Amino acid sequence: MVEVRLDSRTAPPVGSFSIAGTGGWQSWRTVPANISAVTGTHDVYLTFTSGQPSDFVNVNGFTFGH
Repeated sequence: MVEVRLDSRTAPPVGSFSIAGTGGWQSWRTVPANISAVTGTHDVYLTFTSGQPSDFVNVNGFTFGH
């Protein structure tokens, strides 16, 4: 699970999305998310959680749009 937070990694999430394995570290997938409307300038924090004891995701990038 990835949660999107503003201004602090402990702030309430403004959105979230689930991610899952793709079968390989270089096998990419686009995952859309619904994020609450936000105005102003903010620092964006992405927090990752998993029940797995080891690395579980390889992130290529994030794109935010409106």
